[in-house]
Amino acid sequence: MSGKDIFFLLTQLLGGLALFIYGMSAMSEGLQRAAGNRLRDLLYHLTRNKLAALGIGTLVGFLVHSSAGTVMVVGFINAGLMTLGQAIAVILGANLGTTFSMQVISFKLDDYCYLLAAVGLLLWLVAGRRPVLKHTGYVLLGFGLLLLGMRTMSGAVGPLRGGTLQEFLQHTEATTLLGMLAGVLVSTFVTGVIQSSGAMVGILFALSQGGVFTDFSQVFPLLLGAHIGTCATALLGSIGTNIEARRAAVAHLLFNVLGTILAIAAMRFYLWLIPLTSDDLMRQIANAHTLVQLFNALIFLPFTAHYARLVARLTPSRSKPPEKSHLEERCLSTPEMAIVAALRESQRMARLTLHQLTQAMRGLVEMKSEPFLDVRKTEEAVDTIKDSIRDFLVRLASHDLTQRQSILTQHILSSVADIERIGDHATVLVELTEEKVQRNVWFDDASMEDLLQLYTKAKHVLELTCESLESQMPVKQRQELASAILQARNDYVDQSKRMKEANLQLVRTHREDALTGLIFSRYVACLDKVVKHSKLIAIAELAPVFFVKEYKLDRKSELVERPPLPKNGGFVVDKSIFEE
Repeated sequence: MSGKDIFFLLTQLLGGLALFIYGMSAMSEGLQRAAGNRLRDLLYHLTRNKLAALGIGTLVGFLVHSSAGTVMVVGFINAGLMTLGQAIAVILGANLGTTFSMQVISFKLDDYCYLLAAVGLLLWLVAGRRPVLKHTGYVLLGFGLLLLGMRTMSGAVGPLRGGTLQEFLQHTEATTLLGMLAGVLVSTFVTGVIQSSGAMVGILFALSQGGVFTDFSQVFPLLLGAHIGTCATALLGSIGTNIEARRAAVAHLLFNVLGTILAIAAMRFYLWLIPLTSDDLMRQIANAHTLVQLFNALIFLPFTAHYARLVARLTPSRSKPPEKSHLEERCLSTPEMAIVAALRESQRMARLTLHQLTQAMRGLVEMKSEPFLDVRKTEEAVDTIKDSIRDFLVRLASHDLTQRQSILTQHILSSVADIERIGDHATVLVELTEEKVQRNVWFDDASMEDLLQLYTKAKHVLELTCESLESQMPVKQRQELASAILQARNDYVDQSKRMKEANLQLVRTHREDALTGLIFSRYVACLDKVVKHSKLIAIAELAPVFFVKEYKLDRKSELVERPPLPKNGGFVVDKSIFEE
């Protein structure tokens, strides 16, 4: 082959891999959008039981693949919504679920790739505002591109049959221990680079379809390496999270390493069993992919609690684990207890935003990237907690509530939205600092001192806000704290006005250039918004219904049966009001 032929062959192979990965990503994204919050709700509510956790993990792995599913689990642990023990069963299921999606691909459907892509694009274009149709079209388009990518790769590897590639792969066969270890290591590296076991299995499919592989023993080590390499995504996703979330990523890696060792030990069994399942090599790869993960999951599932303790011992840390979520399913039948849980969770969320604000300003002073990563990971946790509180309160509102309870749920939901916005503004502070560094903007010592004094006042307001969200605080004490927040807010506003005027004066007298003045004013505006949202929470807390009745904590309430919605909204209006 000439150099030109080799170049175009490599570009065809890489282009096919790119199509495969993009198609798989698009298909997963479409399925995830179609599932919406239901997938997250299932993860949160069905992880108390091992078998249920394994089942929902399998579903998540099928829809979004194991690496992305494990990243989702890491995020839940970082938000305190899931424990390490609960997460392990989900991770086992995610590993198993991703093998089922590869089962579908192994049925050699690539002849239909153009049809699927065309139908998917057509549905996506004509769907308009019908989300189910739009997501279905996106899934079909992704699946078509995935199959096209595999077809392209298979065509590219055909001319390599019997050449250097096949000679190299002879050194990675399962017939010898050295070949087994070499195959596992090579596949682990490649999968870690592309961060997808599905993509690696797709490459194995293409190589087998192109005739490069002729026997299952050649593929088995590479398949096991894909199980280890896929852990790279979760490990990278855990950077900047709390210790429990990092332990989940380590648990994923350790499980797949131990599973690979078990599979190597049972190599003769697999080399005997898998060829009996099918005569087609692609189907053998898919079946081995599933059976290895199934056997490993069944072996580890009874020992998830012991396994969690082992991982904790292997990863000692002085850091405290995250505070666990207070939103428990059983609380919903007792509305007063559910309100207490929602308030406690709101306070936990507010403490996280206080941590964000502190770390954002610490990053500004120390000019280090670690605090910024912490802020962004905590922002993800805050968003997840907000969604959980919102869903919890919506479900609570479906019960028969008193007038005070009904209004109080609205106040809590409004306060949660304000808390989430505080976290957003802390993240904006990080973005401002990064822009400040990128544009070589520097504040003089006096300006920096003023900004830190303003931050201290904003931090004090937010600390009072966190304290005021104590669930069973007496009415008088809560209102006194709310008044203290408003007073501290007034003090802050006076300081902010003086600083803004001083900054304008520096710009007017050319002691500060326009860009420096602009960046400085944006920092002040960010802190202003943090205090503004704290003020709104305090105003809600001054409402006469913002308290908990302890004697009602055990009082149960039934779900309200709602009548079906009437047609046309149940009322008639003059349609001329909608005319432009």
